[in-house]
Formats: sequence, structure tokens, C-alpha cells
Amino acid sequence: MTHATARIAIAGSGCVLPSGWGVDRLWAAALEGRSAISPLQSSLLHSERVVAFGHVSDAAHQRSRQDVAQNLQRYCPPAVIWGVSAVRQALAQAGLEPGASDVRFGLYCCQGGYTHPSLTSYGELLQECQTENGADMRRLAQRVLQERALDPFLVLKSLSNGLLGVVSLALKLECECNAYMQGVAGNLAALREACAALHSGRIDAAIVVGAGSELDPLALAALAEAGVISTDGSQHLRAFDRQGHGGIVGEGAAAVVLRRADDLPAGPQTCLTGLFAHPRLDSLNLPDKQVDLLISSATGDPQKDADLARTLARTGAAHITSSTPLTGILSGAPSLVDLILARQTLQAQSVAPIIGLEQPVDPHLPFVMAQPRDAVLHDCLVINRDDNGFSACFQLEFHAAD
Repeated sequence: MTHATARIAIAGSGCVLPSGWGVDRLWAAALEGRSAISPLQSSLLHSERVVAFGHVSDAAHQRSRQDVAQNLQRYCPPAVIWGVSAVRQALAQAGLEPGASDVRFGLYCCQGGYTHPSLTSYGELLQECQTENGADMRRLAQRVLQERALDPFLVLKSLSNGLLGVVSLALKLECECNAYMQGVAGNLAALREACAALHSGRIDAAIVVGAGSELDPLALAALAEAGVISTDGSQHLRAFDRQGHGGIVGEGAAAVVLRRADDLPAGPQTCLTGLFAHPRLDSLNLPDKQVDLLISSATGDPQKDADLARTLARTGAAHITSSTPLTGILSGAPSLVDLILARQTLQAQSVAPIIGLEQPVDPHLPFVMAQPRDAVLHDCLVINRDDNGFSACFQLEFHAAD
């Protein structure tokens, strides 16, 4: 049995982001124009050039830990814990509990920020063994060799499918599953496979989750060298603004549960109707008709954002906003966060402003500035661009009631 023509709806969503724990906190921060980017805080890193970051708060982290069994937390860097919590939120909103019904699940995970997972563990151990005369090497050797202070599951934590493994164990899932790389490309691949599985009838509900963190000295240095983040001491990410000084990165997790719209109770639905991608932004396939709402990623670099704005102009969107100044540039779930924001916007029929935007790179585009804007919204495009230029477009439609 196939469902090739079925509409795919977002049945539930969840997140742990710099804005806080849960979708309500994300939406409230967006409407209030309250950026969650703050001064960089790390016991292992101090920089006069990279001074800001989108941190997940300790309160949000501790709340997330309640969603992961203690015996599983030993396998988890913080981002994986946030990912499990985001999935539990999305399932609860969708009214689903694995194992409690005959619903067939699929699990599709994107994990970012795992390139240098061990640096924090080594740093903490070295600090513990520090004396007035330097490191106590005898103590260090004893801790590593005899007391096994370094996490024996360090290798597992560095794997790109660590999020998939822990989510499946935490929720006791036995289902079709796939792990993908970080970023826009990874989010797109996960969403495409999830939709294909739903269309084919292989599954009844798809869990798509992304999680990651760039709070690592080596990762931040690489991003700075690549020109992705600002190195002039800027504490604000100004998207699409001529005053922009560059990017600021963040961390967090986001999850959505997708289902065939016909399998859901009657009521408002936000449906994914198109997924497009291209290695070059200016060649990205866009719908022929004008759209009501456009949510776009941004770089904070005026020249790069001006190039992006030329593509945005092709959509003819009536309202344009961006979540990037709210959370910072995310490695694990950039597109998933924007899909959640799109769903909230369509349901509320109100568009959140672009935080801090004062001097648009293109004053003719309908950027939403300063205050939320009430509007009649039927459809939405989400346009995301990766650091390497790879771009994706996600098309959504809002159905008030069937």
C-alpha cells in the first residue's frame, strides 16, 4: 500500500535552545524580539575576538536530563541529552508514545558538533590535576590508567550516530532509522527520507531530530578561520543589516514528528509540500507563485546577506523574518528550528520580527522589523544556506481545518 499523494503534516515539535526548554519559550522570545545570544562562557576558553555564543542555559540542560535515564547519560554529551528531550516533547505534542500503540515509527537523526568531543573531558581532567608547579603527571596517569577517569565511552560519544543510538535506547524504539551529518544538508536528507517512508506506507510516524554544539575551542577556531563567525569582538548577530559584523554560533536541539495528514484528527495542520536543494544559492528551485511568509537563515555578514536577499526577492514573499539572531547559527538543527518557527507563525497568524534589524541590506524587501506583524498566512517558504553555500528550500501550507 502506498500513500504517494498524502499530505505530510507536522504533528508535534520540541526543542532545547538558547531561548530555553520547549517551543513555547522559543516562540515567546521570537515575538518579544529577545535574542538568546550572550557573552561566551567556558571554563576552557577565553577570547577577546570571539566573545558571544548562543548558550543553552544550565536550567534548560538540567530539565532535559530528566528525560534521559541516569544509566544512559554516561553515553551523552550535552547535545544528545537535549536531543532526547526535544523528541519527548514532540511525541507528547503529537499524542504518541512508542510501544503504547501499533503506530510504526521511523527515526532520522542529524548530529552536529561531534568533531572534537573529547577536548572538554581532557581539559577538565588536566584542571583537576593542576598544581602550583604545573600538572601533577603522576596523579594524571593514576586517574587515567587506574581510575579510568576519562570516559570509557568517549569513542561512542564522537560517533555521528550517537544521537540515534541514545534516542532509540531512551524511547525503546525498534524501527527504521538513519543517521545524517549536521547542517542544512543533513536536515534536508533526514526530512526527505522521513517523507519518503511516510509516502510509501513503511511507517506511520517519522521522528526527525537534530542536535549539536560548537562550544569547543577547536571548532570555534575553525569557524573563525573559515569566516563563518565574527572575530572583532561583536556580541550581536545582525541579520540582513548593513551594520552586521559577521556570524555568531549557538547550540541546541530540535525535533519534529511527521505524520500523514489523513491519519490525524480534524483541525489546523501545517503540511510540508515541497523540499528543494541546490549547491548554488542563485540556482535554487523556488515555487512559481508568490508566498505569504518567508523564513530565512542569515550570516550576519552584510555582503553575504545582500547576496541572499537577491534570492529572497525572487519569492515575492509578503513577510520575511529570520531566527538566526535569536539562537545564533546552529550546526545540528538549523532547518528544523525554522520549520518549528514556521509552524508557530502559521498557527498564530503573526510574524515575529528580525531581532536587531535597523538598516536592511535591501530596503525594498518586506522584512519584519521592531514589532510582530499580524497577517493572513496560508503558505510559507523556509530557505536555509549552509556555510559551504549548499542551500535548501522547504515549502509549507497551513490548513485551518479540513
